[in-house]
Amino acid sequence: MKFNIFLILLILISFFGFSQYGSVEISTGGFSFIPAFTDPNPNIIINAGTGNKKLFSAYMIGNIRLNTLRSRSFFFVTQMKLLDKKSKKLKVSGGIVFPIIQIEDDYTVKTYFAQRIGAIYPVTKKLMLNATYIHGKGSNNDTKINLFSLSGILKENKFSFITQTYFLDIDTTFGIAETINYRLSSRFDLRGFINQTLSPNQFIWTLGLRYNL
Repeated sequence: MKFNIFLILLILISFFGFSQYGSVEISTGGFSFIPAFTDPNPNIIINAGTGNKKLFSAYMIGNIRLNTLRSRSFFFVTQMKLLDKKSKKLKVSGGIVFPIIQIEDDYTVKTYFAQRIGAIYPVTKKLMLNATYIHGKGSNNDTKINLFSLSGILKENKFSFITQTYFLDIDTTFGIAETINYRLSSRFDLRGFINQTLSPNQFIWTLGLRYNL
């Protein structure tokens, strides 16, 4: 278990060296691709990526429990542009999410592999629509997931709003999530997140301060 945590930290540090952007956030909760699985406990969220101007791009996100400073989860996304013509508004990308590492409360380590495809369509200069489909399965467990989400992204001055609806085939889970980001300065953002899972009924909220590197 200690080796897995050391490996995660090593990957995080190494990837930061090649990243074109990065951030560190202290939050009352964690981050998850699946809003219903958001950790409600305090986390340090580390994010870094290469940008998306080239054919291939990559980014990673890691969650570290604030109370124990132990890694909770880590995932790395590699993606390729499938449709990206300047004459077309619609942009489509596809890729893989690997590794996905989840460390449970009893320190059991679970790993997953997933494929994703996403489409972005700008409605106006301020409003953008985003559709994403993720299919994943466990590498050392029997979990299988199919996740579909549709998001609207609105930018207004220092604010940005991401409204997301999603459906997950595990226990027929579906819900609505909202992320509100306010830029305090060129380096600091204040980020709020609210998730209401409709089936089963569950409410989660988090508040974080993010430092942009």
